[in-house]
Amino acid sequence: MLTNRKLIIFSYDFPPSNGGIARLCQEIAVGMRLYYTSVTVLTRKKTGPNIPYNLNAVQVVELPTKRIVCELAAISYLSKLKDKNQYDILCGNWHPESFLSFISGFKNVFALGHGTEFLSGDSSFRKFIWLPYYGKLTLNKLKLIIANSNYTEKLIRQISDSGNAVALPLAVNHYFFMPLDKVSLKVDKLRLCTVSRIEHFKGHDFIANVIAKLPKEFRNKMEWNIAGTGPYLVDLIRLIKELGLENEVKFHGFVKDEDLPAFYSNNDLFILCSRENSKNTSVEGFGLVFLEAQSCGLPVIGTNTGGISDAIDNNNGGWLIKQDDEFELKNLLVNFLHDRSVLTNMGLKARERIVKYCTWEIYCAKLSELLNL
Repeated sequence: MLTNRKLIIFSYDFPPSNGGIARLCQEIAVGMRLYYTSVTVLTRKKTGPNIPYNLNAVQVVELPTKRIVCELAAISYLSKLKDKNQYDILCGNWHPESFLSFISGFKNVFALGHGTEFLSGDSSFRKFIWLPYYGKLTLNKLKLIIANSNYTEKLIRQISDSGNAVALPLAVNHYFFMPLDKVSLKVDKLRLCTVSRIEHFKGHDFIANVIAKLPKEFRNKMEWNIAGTGPYLVDLIRLIKELGLENEVKFHGFVKDEDLPAFYSNNDLFILCSRENSKNTSVEGFGLVFLEAQSCGLPVIGTNTGGISDAIDNNNGGWLIKQDDEFELKNLLVNFLHDRSVLTNMGLKARERIVKYCTWEIYCAKLSELLNL
C-alpha cells in the first residue's frame, strides 16, 4: 500500500560497487517505490564494473568519495531536508550512516544488518569498546534493525538490549535470475560452479581437496567453474596446481551481473562451503548467491554456518553439510555422478521454492510492513 511518506536509502555500498550489500540496497530501492511517494538513494560517488540491470530505475544523490568530506556533505544534504518527520531513512549499514542520520535531525532511522559488522573477532577494541559502547548506543537508538538472517539477528541481540531487531531473510530477482538453455556442453561432465569473492573462509580449498581425493575415474567426469576475484586467488591457483586439478578447474574471473544467469545455467550444481571462525569476523551472514543459483534452477550445496541455513532449505533445492566435512561432500558428489536425475529434480524444487517464498516482491512487502509498524 502506497503511503504519503518518503524513503531515503543511505548506503555507502551501492552500484556500481560490487558486493551483496550494494545489490541488496539496489533491489530495495527499486521495490520500495510501490510503498513510498518517493525513494532516493544517498551514496558515495564511485566507479566500478558492476552495472546492474535496473540501475536507471532509481534516483541517486552522490556524495564526495573522500571520507570526512563525504560525511560533511551527507550531513549538509540531510540537514537541509524539510519535514523530517515525513521521511524514513533506511541505512545500508548501522555505521556510519545511522550516526550521520541522527545528528542530521532524523528520528525514523532504520538499518540493515548483514552479520560480520556485529562480530569482534580478535580485536580487543571492537570487543570491549566499539561494539559494547558505541555499537550498543547506536543500535538501541534505531527504530528497527532488519537482519538478513536469524543468525545475524542473534548477533545484534547480543549487543543491543532494546529488542529492536527482526530477521527478514533476503530475496532474489526471479525474473532476471531464471533458468536458461545450456550452451554447447559436454553431457558426460558434472559441472560444479562457485560464485563468490575468493577468500580463504569461503572454503575453495576444502572443495579442491575433496575433489582431489576422488578416484581418477570420478575426477575425469567433473568440471569446477570458479567465478570471482579476491585476496586468496593466487594461493588457490597454486593449490589447484599442487593437487593436479588444472584440467578439472576453470577460473572465470569477475562475472558481471548481466552474465550471471547464463553462468549459473551452464552448470549442474552450485557449491560454496564457507567457514565460521569465532577468532575473526569472516562469516557468511546469509549468502545471496545461493538464492541466485536456485532461481536459475541449480541445486546448491552450502555449509551449515552463519546465516546460510536461511538461504538453503535442506533437501528442498539444496543440501546443508557440516563445516569442512570431507566425507559428507564426497558422498554427495559421488551420488550425483552415479545418478544425475537427483540434480535435475532438486533443481526444479530450487526454482519452485524461490518463486514461492524468496522474491523481491515478497521481501519488499514484508519490509514495508516493518518500516511502517
